[in-house]
Amino acid sequence: MAAKKAWWTNPVFHQVILGTYDDGSPFARLRGCSHILEMIFHRLLDVWRSHLDTDMVGYVKLEWVRRILRTRSPRNDAAGPRLIEFPPPNDIDGDPQPFHVNMMPFILGDERSLPESCRRYQPIILQCIRCLGHNEEGKVNYLTIHEGWVEPDRSQRREGLHVEASGGDGFVDQNIEVHWGGGYPRSKPSLWRHFHGVHHSRGIRGPFGDIEHLRSVLDEDTHGYRELEANELIWITDATPHESLPVKERTFRQFFRLVTNNVTYWYADHSTANPLGIQPDAEIIHGDKFGSTIATDPSVAPQRCASSS
Repeated sequence: MAAKKAWWTNPVFHQVILGTYDDGSPFARLRGCSHILEMIFHRLLDVWRSHLDTDMVGYVKLEWVRRILRTRSPRNDAAGPRLIEFPPPNDIDGDPQPFHVNMMPFILGDERSLPESCRRYQPIILQCIRCLGHNEEGKVNYLTIHEGWVEPDRSQRREGLHVEASGGDGFVDQNIEVHWGGGYPRSKPSLWRHFHGVHHSRGIRGPFGDIEHLRSVLDEDTHGYRELEANELIWITDATPHESLPVKERTFRQFFRLVTNNVTYWYADHSTANPLGIQPDAEIIHGDKFGSTIATDPSVAPQRCASSS
């Protein structure tokens, strides 16, 4: 009974089972053949497991990032979390106000390349520089800040298990991301949870990095399930499975993300242009990335600006 329930909660198996009750579906031929379906599902699970790479590092506590990058040695679980002080949100008469920039290009290490509204996050960016080393300084990085109210049983960021890299189209190269999800007030729990050391090939990613179907083969003990502390800063790759968790009560949340330079495509319609003129150091894609029509235009990405006052 438990196994059948697990089949139903897997989004891929769910659709197959529904298809067996649809006379117009080829899966209708398997109606009543639960033994065959079970064989197929077990085979799919084996295939998905074969794509998991537990030798790769999926997330690293910030205290150990530089060691990981230089020596590729395993993480040290004894290292404590990097907890940060987040800046107070903008407020009107004590009421915090929403604020959102997404994948906004700026020059790492040059505060003048940040709009005034984002400079309150410069201390956190400096912590990222200290942890990552100086290889990224002077390069175009990408900043996401998401501040706003989250209603009960909703999540601030994307729900469902996913990775930041897209599906088989290869729209994002391997890169480093530094995430921070915090609560306001500070006592609220973190939104993000991660599985450690799980990477996978592009062939099993769904659209835009959806990997909810892999939940059936990810084990919390084997693959190092981790729920972040409030205000914890952590390093992940674009292939680290993660999800945003719902809150229990209406809460004002703050989220910070820094994406390093190795980005191949920048989605203009889904990202925030820097009002100071800093251009993405990537090919620009126009159109709805969730739709079927997109267009690339490398000519609209001029040389990156070293600084802007």
